Amino acid sequence: MERKCVVCHDRPLRFRCLQCHKPVCDECSFKTEHGAFCSRECADTYRDFKRSQAPEARRPSRRLLKLVALLIALAAVALAAAYFLGRLPGLPGKP
Repeated sequence: MERKCVVCHDRPLRFRCLQCHKPVCDECSFKTEHGAFCSRECADTYRDFKRSQAPEARRPSRRLLKLVALLIALAAVALAAAYFLGRLPGLPGKP
C-alpha cells in the first residue's frame, strides 16, 4: 500500500519532513533552504535547532576563555615580579 501525504491525504508521498519525518507530497511540502517540511512549524523548529547548534560548535567555552585569561595574567605577574627582583635583565636601551 502506497503512503499518502499527511496534509492533503490524496497524493503519494514525495518527501519526509526533516523534523518529524511525516510523509508529504511535493505540492504540500513547505520548502526552505534546509529542505522540505510538512509545515511552517516544523521548518521553524528545525531552523531554531540548527541555529542553536551552530554557534556552540564555533565558539570556545567560557570556562576555557577564563582559564586562558588567568594563565596570561599569572604569566604577566610572574614576569613583572622577576623583573623587579632583578632576575631578568633590563629592557633594551636601558643602562
